[in-house]
Amino acid sequence: MESNQDDSQAFVRAMEAFLVSLLPMALKAAIQLGVLDILQAAETGKDGDDNRLSAMEIAAQVQGRTTSLEQTASSLNRILRVLAEHGLLSASSTSSTGTRYSLSLSLSLNCSRRFQNELFWHTAMNLNAYSKLEEAVLHGNSPFAMAHGTTFYPFTQQNHAYNQVFQKAMSGHSQLFMTKLLDTYAGLQTIRSLVDVGGGYGDCLRAITSRYPHLKGINLELPHIVANAPAYPAGHIYEFIKMQWVLHNLKDDDCLKVLKNCHKSLPTHGKIIIIETLLPNTTENIPSNNRISLYMDVVMLAVLGGKSRTQEEFENLSIRAGFTKVELVHIIYGMSVLEISK
Repeated sequence: MESNQDDSQAFVRAMEAFLVSLLPMALKAAIQLGVLDILQAAETGKDGDDNRLSAMEIAAQVQGRTTSLEQTASSLNRILRVLAEHGLLSASSTSSTGTRYSLSLSLSLNCSRRFQNELFWHTAMNLNAYSKLEEAVLHGNSPFAMAHGTTFYPFTQQNHAYNQVFQKAMSGHSQLFMTKLLDTYAGLQTIRSLVDVGGGYGDCLRAITSRYPHLKGINLELPHIVANAPAYPAGHIYEFIKMQWVLHNLKDDDCLKVLKNCHKSLPTHGKIIIIETLLPNTTENIPSNNRISLYMDVVMLAVLGGKSRTQEEFENLSIRAGFTKVELVHIIYGMSVLEISK
């Protein structure tokens, strides 16, 4: 009997693994239909349990439908209950009111408008790359290049719409992350100058210099990105270099080159602040914070050709580049803040 139960659980788990790709598609649909905005408005407009809405009440506010309200509500409810099952929405049911939905803590924390930025991960371009992961395993090819004829960064320069979605995704992450970082991390308070490598449109640097007006900063990015970013004053020597979600884009050899160049550029006692999702050292009982890094590692394999790393791997690369010490000083939303000292 126990063996049959084990077999059944194993089969169900395998089926879930194949079908779980529908979860981000369900979330994407909810975002595009405005469901999260509707629930957010209900939450801020009422107190207590009355902020919960039924699928019918949500459907009545969905724009652009051409079918009946009942049909819209029926289809929508099938999507909402999947999101609720995975904790992305809260759901409660009674015999009198049926199932009613509200935002879960995870979506309330990020708010629906920020989740618009997460659509980048499931653009058709990225999905096409994910579907060619075997190319990386069998032939060492870039799945993204196999899908689109060129690697990621040249593609962003050629495809304005895709680049906009990518930059908005990075900006959305940066705004959420930097708000928390500046409230909880003291490492930036005494810095006089900072280079933000791969700083996108400058959202992180703008937040830092707004909090610490004495700090001089420069945003170092690709030309087509910097062209749309605000200017920051440049100095002769920068004490700190910040790299947020940059090194995971690179293979080890390129990562080492970047670290060596940083070492040459920094003064004595200068530091790099690296912000990355660190891989766990084990594959057993992995906390949810670390599981993000496993997924991001596969995204890097498929899209950018880089990799996620453990803290030990960052330490080894940093020592080879000439640095003397690597410290894990903070963790925010599953992102690790490493200080690498010259």
